[in-house]
Amino acid sequence: MKKRYWLLLCGLMLFGISKLGDSPSNSNVATPSPSYPYNVTPTSQPKALDAEKSFETPIPKNVAPEPSLSNSRSNETAATKFISGNRIALRDAPNAKAGIKDRLDAGKKVSLLGQEGQWSRIRDSLTQKEGWIASRFLSDKLPQKERIAKPAETTVKSPPVISPSIIIQRIIAESLASYPGSCACPYSTDRGGRRCGNRSAYSKPGGYAPICFAGDVTKSMIEAYQ
Repeated sequence: MKKRYWLLLCGLMLFGISKLGDSPSNSNVATPSPSYPYNVTPTSQPKALDAEKSFETPIPKNVAPEPSLSNSRSNETAATKFISGNRIALRDAPNAKAGIKDRLDAGKKVSLLGQEGQWSRIRDSLTQKEGWIASRFLSDKLPQKERIAKPAETTVKSPPVISPSIIIQRIIAESLASYPGSCACPYSTDRGGRRCGNRSAYSKPGGYAPICFAGDVTKSMIEAYQ
């Protein structure tokens, strides 16, 4: 009995050894290569980085800046105004206590350069002086009395060419004619026939500032007169 048991056990061991020898090795099994449709090789596929770049939104270059909304007024033409009062002070600043540069009478033609509150910055069309006056003394129209006194100004045409010396004489004459008194310049004489000297408006600050000498006439005055 024991002899048969050992023979059976030995036969089972030999059978198991023979089966292990017949099993194929995993190392010899060939791995199937991936197949690509239409004979496309893996190297022809786009890279992931290129695919991401294809969806990037292009950034515009050389974009012109938006135009500024601020409107410059440097090229605007100054509006023409007329003085509507007498002995109106032309001051250095928009302040009733500011220094007086000149005094202007009714009918004086000026250019409006700007406004600040109740004050207006103007330029005298004759003397080219700039300063501030109260806005209430400016008018859009020439006073009626000035229209009657000078009816021919709108029709008389100046000669096409005038020499600077004649323009200087005319500027001085018009400045003296606009002064209401008799002592406009130091060389003027008062009603009693006496020389004005230091009593003249030209010599006193804070009042009228008439043009008395050729040296007082600037190049800008001559150009504005032409």
